[in-house]
Amino acid sequence: MPICRLNRTIFYLKGDGVADFLNGLITNNLNSDLTFAALLTPQGKITADFFVHKVGDHLVLETAEKFGKILALRLKMYKLRAKIDIEDVSDSFDVYALWDGQGNVGLTDPRHPALGQRYLAATGTLSPEHSPEDYDLHRLNLGVPDSTYDFDTEKMFPADANMDLLHGVDYKKGCFIGQEVVSRMHRKTEVRKRMRAVKLSGAAQAGDALKAGGRTVGTLNHVRNDVGMALVRLDRLASANDSVLVNDIFAEILEPNYEP
Repeated sequence: MPICRLNRTIFYLKGDGVADFLNGLITNNLNSDLTFAALLTPQGKITADFFVHKVGDHLVLETAEKFGKILALRLKMYKLRAKIDIEDVSDSFDVYALWDGQGNVGLTDPRHPALGQRYLAATGTLSPEHSPEDYDLHRLNLGVPDSTYDFDTEKMFPADANMDLLHGVDYKKGCFIGQEVVSRMHRKTEVRKRMRAVKLSGAAQAGDALKAGGRTVGTLNHVRNDVGMALVRLDRLASANDSVLVNDIFAEILEPNYEP
């Protein structure tokens, strides 16, 4: 079973009503031992996405390292006078990804079962044989976006990053920050942009345009080896009659196997 230690910032949240406090802010309900969710801006864009682990009566939140500082600031701003403690415990805990194997270590990734399991443990508990780059290739081939590589803060709506298809948004839950915007988009508009994995037949890099018939249909956000993740204009892709190219090489846009 491949194992890697992920580069994550880890927060310990505790206090009276901590679950209700966090549940009132984020895009998903805390009904499971491991929840995928995000904190949005009031305009509905992703400030940070993360996983929430239930540990007894407390919560442990892990997010991409680049989001750690802004997420901590936002959570502390929203807690106001609530008796909630938010402590960075990144030096004491690790988050591991385990995939392509069997066993009951950790919890199944709620985004997609083929991603394997996430395991929160004390620092140094496991001895990983693989790198985060190996895991990155695994999830790219599954077509699952990952904010560590694929987008930055306040750049994407949840649907752009497929969070609504990856069990990261509950449109029926109570209010959360940015809910009005994303719920309206969900009810009244067709999603025009989505993240899609792209199989490349040659060299390309983040920022390169995907074109069909000379018209841009998307942009590569991240590339590793011969596969990348792109933000694709689905309406333009659907109307294109020509092959998709990037830097004049063929690019195959892969349809994810997790769409309902």
